[in-house]
Amino acid sequence: MNDYVRQHLLLCALVLLFPIDGKSARTLDCRKPNEYRLVVVENPSRKKDSDPVTPEDVNIVVGDDVVSKIELAKESEAKNFALDSIKKDKAGFEIKVDWGGGIYHYEVQFYFRCKRNDFYLYRVKKVSYSTTNPDSGSFLDRQKTKVLRIQPNLPVTKFVMTRYL
Repeated sequence: MNDYVRQHLLLCALVLLFPIDGKSARTLDCRKPNEYRLVVVENPSRKKDSDPVTPEDVNIVVGDDVVSKIELAKESEAKNFALDSIKKDKAGFEIKVDWGGGIYHYEVQFYFRCKRNDFYLYRVKKVSYSTTNPDSGSFLDRQKTKVLRIQPNLPVTKFVMTRYL
């Protein structure tokens, strides 16, 4: 390797480690789950005039840096959409949501695992409730569970929640 190439590689490495703004580049370390946080934030840039509320995102934060984000569904995309919980687990984290109305209701769990210093969707569990006979007075009396294993695992950066609702 000649000196020019060596100097160029060194310069590239320095820019990655010490960007112009003075902050060091942050990456996710799967071996240190306490170093990342899952933070729900409003995202006004996704709001349209017809949206009744400001859409929310889940930010994956390392230090003070957002290393990735997940856009939650908007009311216009999933009726009565609600984020039920987000919690870390041994593999990474899971997100639970529900949505629906009238004679249909859905509960969906998304499972993400940390590998190669990023998160990947590897499983989706969807429980569907429906009403077979609304006139009977017995609502949401039918339950169907479907588990979808994601192969190959989907990087969190390519995950679009509404595709799985």
